[in-house]
Amino acid sequence: MDKIAVSWSGGKDSCLALWRTIRSGSKVDYLLNTVRKESGRVAFHGVRASLVQAQADALGVHLIQKEVGDEDYREVFLSGLEELREAGVRRMVFGDMDVQQNREWCEGVCASAGLAAHFPLWAGDQRELLSEFIRDRFRAVVVCVDSAYFEESDLGRNVDEKWLGDLEMGHNGKKRSTYCGENGEYHTFVFDGPAFKSPIRFSLGTHVLKTGHWLVDLAPAGS
Repeated sequence: MDKIAVSWSGGKDSCLALWRTIRSGSKVDYLLNTVRKESGRVAFHGVRASLVQAQADALGVHLIQKEVGDEDYREVFLSGLEELREAGVRRMVFGDMDVQQNREWCEGVCASAGLAAHFPLWAGDQRELLSEFIRDRFRAVVVCVDSAYFEESDLGRNVDEKWLGDLEMGHNGKKRSTYCGENGEYHTFVFDGPAFKSPIRFSLGTHVLKTGHWLVDLAPAGS
């Protein structure tokens, strides 16, 4: 049987794409994740590579993790896809929702590797998708926010009904974010839910302001 992999950021969108794949009756065999060479962290999310590995362990899914730099992202990502294809993967799942150029990039790189690209969240209503994530009892924490949309104090918040309600209301004179932050307004780290064998333990660390974005350092439990 052909195997399936998920492009994995560690956030809610890739998690919901994985969950929908599982609920459709398919088995997810691999996660493909990229981290920055210079930091060992997920780009834009700022989450440590070790915490992504902890997610994979809790999900019981094999993780392939690749280090990327400023100029070699496509090349490295393609090498990961080729590695997956050699392992028997034929379908690659992405959590993209509505940014056409992102979808076209994913389809193009998958075609180069001989894989089919699948988008289980595509064209879904963002409010409904976020509600589904919360309703299905996944638990995630906000790890990065664009300061044009959110406050530093939003770091470390849980993605729950209160978060959803605040997204509906807007933030005190700030620009209004899309519900799922599909334009990069915010990023999350999923630490528990129905697909997890056990929750990921972590602590909230220091805050950093970088290129207009606030990030919180999540430290693995015991570190």
